[in-house]
Amino acid sequence: MPHIELRALQDDDRDAAFRAVSASTSAWPRAAFDDRAAFDRWSDDAKVDAHVIVEDDAVVGLAAALDVDGEREILLAISPSAHDDAPTEALRLLTSHEAERPLYACVSVDDQPSHAVLARIGFVEHERDGDDVVYVLPPTLE
Repeated sequence: MPHIELRALQDDDRDAAFRAVSASTSAWPRAAFDDRAAFDRWSDDAKVDAHVIVEDDAVVGLAAALDVDGEREILLAISPSAHDDAPTEALRLLTSHEAERPLYACVSVDDQPSHAVLARIGFVEHERDGDDVVYVLPPTLE
């Protein structure tokens, strides 16, 4: 497996991150952008903590956490050219970075790969909202 890491989104990463998000087959509703300007506005929002997903020194996607209706939600968008294990490893890294629980994720009903990645990390279905499924990573007892 290649080396996967997250790093804060920097200006030099924006073109590659936008290309990866645009190429992604993921259907995370809060990561849908019509153009680069919309992506820049979204990623510059103070509510968004955006990271690029780096696979062996190449930007292959975007992982982010943001506040939605007072709850912490994560999202992930990865280029189809990324290694098969990249989504799971990136999500594992993101959830370890985000200490707040519960942690939510919202994906399209039809996005089966994202459903599988979330389940591998421990997310469980919380509710259905139209064409979307809301998942939660509940708090753990220590």
